Amino acid sequence: MSRILIIEDNKDLAFGLRSNLEIEGYEVIAANTGREGISQAKSFSPDLVILDLMLPEMDGFELLGAINQRLKDEVIPPFLFLTAKVEKQDIRHGMSLGADDYILKPFNHTEVLDIIRMRLDKREKLLHQGEDGATKAVVNAFDKLALPCEDGLELVAFENIVRCEADRAYCTFYLIDGRKILVSKPLKEFENILVSKHFLRIHKSTIINIKFADKYIRGKGGYLLLSDGSHVNVSARRKEELMKILKSLATNYGLALLSHELGHIIHDHSKKNISVIEAQVEADLFAAKLGFADELENFLLDQPESTEKRV
Repeated sequence: MSRILIIEDNKDLAFGLRSNLEIEGYEVIAANTGREGISQAKSFSPDLVILDLMLPEMDGFELLGAINQRLKDEVIPPFLFLTAKVEKQDIRHGMSLGADDYILKPFNHTEVLDIIRMRLDKREKLLHQGEDGATKAVVNAFDKLALPCEDGLELVAFENIVRCEADRAYCTFYLIDGRKILVSKPLKEFENILVSKHFLRIHKSTIINIKFADKYIRGKGGYLLLSDGSHVNVSARRKEELMKILKSLATNYGLALLSHELGHIIHDHSKKNISVIEAQVEADLFAAKLGFADELENFLLDQPESTEKRV
């Protein structure tokens, strides 16, 4: 139930507005002065504030600034100004202070309700966006995914998830230890966070942890053999993205293997009792086999000069 604070010195107007809002299911409290309104704003924690622009002791602008200051460490609610007349400069001034809308007196209660619903809906969306951001921050910090289970939530490390498969409104998470966790949520609920953790969607119903992909078998879309012994189909439209990733992995692996092997071939040539020339030939053959002849030249240029001259 949304909470609404009305700050209006006209008691009859405040009573009528409060009655109509309570009929609509809102929790409403009213204040007749600015000072009372500031106190109620802190204790009542409203989701929306309706305040008269012309109040005794302080006007609506001063009151808005004071409430903003009082609630500076909380989520500021939307403010709606009630006024009999307003100039353009007043509108600009109010908006600069944080006013969200103006309601002209006399007003139609249906119109007021529409404005209130719109502002509360907007606030709800903003709050959910903030919650989503906080959830992502927690997920990134702990590297775990919270999955609903019968007695609460199970926190599963991303590195232990092999794949996630969808079946209509359900998802099954397959873990490296052989367990399966069935969740009554659609795949799209998890796609963004999984992709941000280097998972890949290879089919409309399947997202995999790419580190568990052991082998790709060719075909129209082909399929992948995973570390847990399963094989999963790759859709034709997802194949191109998968190929780019696999080629990148192959290149990175090949370069790492080349660097490792050349270190042994060139720097250990004296222990193998072979000449520098023979070591270079062995290195050339190995690099050619991997398809990294150009990378070999770059590697050799980065090496410290040997006591024997290269040919």
